[in-house]
Order: sequence, then C-alpha cells, then structure tokens
Amino acid sequence: MFGSLPQPAFMPCPSCGASVARGEDDQHVCDPEQRTRYETFRVMLELERFDGELTTWLHTPAGRFAMFYAERQRLAA
Repeated sequence: MFGSLPQPAFMPCPSCGASVARGEDDQHVCDPEQRTRYETFRVMLELERFDGELTTWLHTPAGRFAMFYAERQRLAA
C-alpha cells in the first residue's frame, strides 16, 4: 500500500555528529572542536541518565539501606 520512505540526503557522522552527504562519508574529516562538543554532549546525556537511575534506585529499599549503611560507616570512621 505504501512505498518505502525516502532516504535522507544527509546523515550524522557517528564520530563528530556533523551532517555528511550520503555517499561522501569516506571523504569526511572530523573537525576536532566539533568532535569535542559532540563527545561532551553525549557524556552529558549519559550523566543525566545515570543521575535519574541513581535517584530512582535510592528510593528503593536497597537504596535506602545503602544510604543508611554508608552514613553509619562514615560516622564510625
């Protein structure tokens, strides 16, 4: 019933996130500054995800016990 979706003309570079024309990815050279910004962006997303997962876990019984036990160990030291 429906035909296939058209392929985009540009795709992001997996290393630096720059928009690269299809078929020209072998000629693409990553800009060091762009790559640094892209990696920073990816790390920030991962950090936000970790923070959310940690917050969720700390509200579980195991997480609450871990906080209690860590505080107890800190006070004993």
